[in-house]
Amino acid sequence: MSPTEPSSKSALRRFTEACNYPGVIDEAAVDAQLRRYLQALGIKRDVRQLQRGWKLENEPALKKYVDEVLAEFARRAPKDILDARDARAARDARAALDARAALDALDARAARAALDALQRFATWCIGSTWWRWWGCEMSWMVTSHVGALQLANTALQACTEPLFEAFIAGAWILHWTEDTVYWIAKPTVHVEPIAQGRRLHNSSGPALDSDLEPIYFWHGVMVDDFVVERPETITVEQIQKERNAEVRRVLLERYTFPRYIEDSGAKKIHEDEFGELYRAELDGDEPIVMVRVLNSTAEDDGSRKPYFLRVPPTIARARDAVAWTFGYENSTAYAKALVQQA
Repeated sequence: MSPTEPSSKSALRRFTEACNYPGVIDEAAVDAQLRRYLQALGIKRDVRQLQRGWKLENEPALKKYVDEVLAEFARRAPKDILDARDARAARDARAALDARAALDALDARAARAALDALQRFATWCIGSTWWRWWGCEMSWMVTSHVGALQLANTALQACTEPLFEAFIAGAWILHWTEDTVYWIAKPTVHVEPIAQGRRLHNSSGPALDSDLEPIYFWHGVMVDDFVVERPETITVEQIQKERNAEVRRVLLERYTFPRYIEDSGAKKIHEDEFGELYRAELDGDEPIVMVRVLNSTAEDDGSRKPYFLRVPPTIARARDAVAWTFGYENSTAYAKALVQQA
């Protein structure tokens, strides 16, 4: 801080810099600051970092907390469970309820599956702000320290300053249990620029690469890991069963539209000397319409390679589809342009 810079402005500047994840990760400093924070609150807890590869079975305090949450879920109606803010989280919640019963199973594979489900559920509990589970993403919380400095509220500063410094040193998420405060380091974030600013995207791995859980985004849409890392495993059945329209479009993009037309049994709706027009219906979304044409340049063996071009779903004739790909409204306009060019 410069001698003339107000402390609140200095704190705001440091906060802004620290919001460029991951930034500085100083585990020892985070641990020390969180212990100061607990002391300021007059609360006794152990401080523990959850590191990459953590396992619920190795965290007794967290395991006890998860068991308590599951017991609460069991007392709730299924409708309340479905009120979770994220559909993926809701599915994990239901899986966890099933897993709780499976823990009593004698079959070893069932027990392993149950542990995996509990791990996913614990991850959701830590990363979620739904209802009253004890966790927080720190970036919004530590801004109270800037306010305390602006108001010259020394009592509030005593509580907020250690938490603020823990965030500056690399803490991202705090999660409270009965006897332990867990913290997770800031993730590595991958984004791409767009006209409105930027959005999460990584074509080769997780866009939000954290010790809690790697999360994958494709041009701003959250997807499962295989969509990014193993697109060759995507199937027509997965595409057709996906209810989220944005995710389905990503699946189609990764599968490729021509392959989907060929593999899904799309209906041929028109054919003429210009090509073949196919249409594939999609539940809850506009249909895929593509025209199959032959490359004007012959291969070495004299054959002509076919390829597909996507066109608007309103087009009903192959010749109009080909015209549209050249920027013409219909085949009549396209034919006139060809005559003029000749």
